[in-house]
Amino acid sequence: MRVTLKQKLEMVKANVIDGKSISHAAEMYNYDIGNLKYLINLYKRHGEEVFINRGRRVYKRDTKLIAISRVLNGESIRSVALDLRLIEPTILGDWVRLYKTKGKDAIKDTYQRQSYMTKDERAKHIVDKALQEENERLRAEIEYLKKSQSLTQKLEGITNKEKSLIVKELRKSFKFEVLLEIAQLSPSTYYYNLSLKEKPDKYKEIKDEIDYLYLNVHKKRIGYQRLYNELKRLGYKIGKNKVLEIMRDKGYLRQKKRNWRRFNAYQGDLGWVKPNHMDQNFTTTKPYEKGGTDITVFPLNDEAVYLSPIIDFHTREILSYTVGKNAKMDKIKLMLKRLEDNHKDNLEGMVIQSDQGVQYQNSRYSEGIEKLGMIQSMSRKGNCLDNSPTENFFGIIKREIWNDHKDSYKNANELIKAINEYIIYYNKVRPSLRFKMSPYEYRQTLIK
Repeated sequence: MRVTLKQKLEMVKANVIDGKSISHAAEMYNYDIGNLKYLINLYKRHGEEVFINRGRRVYKRDTKLIAISRVLNGESIRSVALDLRLIEPTILGDWVRLYKTKGKDAIKDTYQRQSYMTKDERAKHIVDKALQEENERLRAEIEYLKKSQSLTQKLEGITNKEKSLIVKELRKSFKFEVLLEIAQLSPSTYYYNLSLKEKPDKYKEIKDEIDYLYLNVHKKRIGYQRLYNELKRLGYKIGKNKVLEIMRDKGYLRQKKRNWRRFNAYQGDLGWVKPNHMDQNFTTTKPYEKGGTDITVFPLNDEAVYLSPIIDFHTREILSYTVGKNAKMDKIKLMLKRLEDNHKDNLEGMVIQSDQGVQYQNSRYSEGIEKLGMIQSMSRKGNCLDNSPTENFFGIIKREIWNDHKDSYKNANELIKAINEYIIYYNKVRPSLRFKMSPYEYRQTLIK
């Protein structure tokens, strides 16, 4: 979607005047953060006038040559573009490229180009072109899938060599760059694989035996050294390093576990730290009076699963949560959206405690809390006791589904499924020693 000058000015004011973060302001129109930073500097240098009443701009040849000279002498394009009041610094980049390729004589006075199409004609042309390109891509994808379907049944999957041969066959009918994108090949990989000559694989019999021993006999439990000994016992002549190489190519080697540290999203005081209203007073008289939120991490080899819940300190019920493979701001926003959908009418005046992590200092989180009528409170830096009920829940879930069960999860998706099932169990089935019933059941008794 094309962003108008008016919309660009709205984003700039959202940051400069309203105090929103640059990433938050850029989300208003899905705009590039780097370009927005340039527009903010343009606004601070020249004010609002540069965004309005621009009319038809005239760029004189002498002005353009001076600007080009400044860039060639070491100044940055964006710095010079700011002086020229250019909304798009890429305009200056085009002048510099033209000067380098065609020389000084190619630089002339230029005027804003008049469109030879009407607005409706231009819109129809854009839509028709997009539909044509999409149809061609879909046809290419279907043909590619037909060619590769039989190859994907192999144990190793389709190789880059086989992908390259399919792309070569389909190049007569479809665009080369589209086929490379579908096949997930770079041009250099494509041409390299076509240049390779087919050679007989002298290790084919051994590779088949490795597949059988590793997958069928030992069920993926052994490493390359034990497999090497098995092959030697069976009479195969092969070196230990070659066995290691074959197993590495097949993806059979066990990955070294990554050393994970405790999750910490603190990045210093970013200007959005809130007072500690709760002050370790977790006493409550009713649901939705006080609550807490935080993020905990479950490390799995080179993956990790992040859980972000909102907990009612009275019933200890999980009011809302998100779980996924990262702890980015969109997860926090989704958690607040789910909280609004399920508990909106009860949240007015509720105090919610968090640490000083970057997610909770983000203006989007603060605005979301304010929209729900809740009061944001933050723990002191490095003091987990200020949010101990939330930390207590993390201890429970890790003790019951994680600490002694890590090896039972093959990947992050299995763990995410287990966490989703556990939170349903925790809220509606698991009895609290204090209330002798589940958190959900206890809240229902109070509502009645």
